[in-house]
Amino acid sequence: MNLTTCYPLAKRIVFFVGFGIEKDGHRGICGPEKRFLQTCQMFHSSSILPIVIYPYCGRLFADFQKLYQDRKIILVGYEPKGRWRYFYLLYRTLKTYSPHAIHCQGPHLFDLIASVLGKLMNVQTIITRPVNVSQDYLSRFKKVLYYSFDQIIARNARDLIAISNTHKAQWWDELAPLISSGHRKKVKVIYNGIFLNQFSRPADRIPAPPVIFTISAQLTPVKGHELLLCVVNQLKKDGYQFFINIMGDGPLRTDLETMCNALDIVSMVRFHGHVRCVSTILKNTHVVILPSFREGLSLALLEGMAMGCPLIASDVGASHELIENGKNGFLVKKKSKSDLYLAMKWFLDHPSTIQIMGNNSLEKVMKFDIYRMFDAYRRLYLTV
Repeated sequence: MNLTTCYPLAKRIVFFVGFGIEKDGHRGICGPEKRFLQTCQMFHSSSILPIVIYPYCGRLFADFQKLYQDRKIILVGYEPKGRWRYFYLLYRTLKTYSPHAIHCQGPHLFDLIASVLGKLMNVQTIITRPVNVSQDYLSRFKKVLYYSFDQIIARNARDLIAISNTHKAQWWDELAPLISSGHRKKVKVIYNGIFLNQFSRPADRIPAPPVIFTISAQLTPVKGHELLLCVVNQLKKDGYQFFINIMGDGPLRTDLETMCNALDIVSMVRFHGHVRCVSTILKNTHVVILPSFREGLSLALLEGMAMGCPLIASDVGASHELIENGKNGFLVKKKSKSDLYLAMKWFLDHPSTIQIMGNNSLEKVMKFDIYRMFDAYRRLYLTV
């Protein structure tokens, strides 16, 4: 039976998802698609009916399919082929289901398509921006192109949602030369959140030393895995014993494994691939690490905090809103081997500080409950 018939009074929201797909077949999971899944899991179809456009080969397709089978969402699967075919894909979905709004969280091309089609077809558009253009890892040409995209997006979208105050300030500054202050006032903040009740500090965590570091991220160049392995190699040469967990999948998997062999650090590094329940790895983790070249408001860092781990992360995106230097971890300069080396060395030299800093992480993470995020989006959807 058609769910739009079953729930005629529900707000129909199209979730246009285009993350996590790599051309060579290696797949990971990005924060935006994970947030979409979590949001859909919490909605009741009688009030808000999600219409999810998601690629067949995405890591989370089976999860969205389960929601479809449970009659919680309408699922529109697609093959990621020519980029501009997505224009027709969204057009066909809008014609079929007559939704009240489209919600898109990137990439920029998807945001552009959603805002333009929404304007043409009189469907309100909500854009959540996880990474701003100014701090994105882009060529000069792409930055100019994406700024022009943002000008169109900001004029046509109803709401522009930043995932932190840091991103709101960045987005406002980026838009300032492009559009009027009236359009810039569309920028609002809804912080990312996680299911805090699914994470708890283990009472029987393996004591340090040896210290166990964990990185949870797509295996792509911007996450800084190669930089991390270079630092691991240097620390090993300096006589330190420790271990690294690498959670996630992506196109760099083979290259990173080859790099570990070349540096002779295979015994110190373990690749876990895609892990559905990250707490199984985090419960035996002492320090969560994320040396990204770009970042939004990292769910991986929030999950580490919720498990009582101190953090080491590049000072990009909103990471500085999560980390107080020396209190619950360390912020390091982007692409700086020396900063990353010193931060990791601190925990190797002072393992007794891990528990103290981990306690501070637990205190800071309490305001990032996913139910706050969910309620903010629910109220937003009900107003369209």
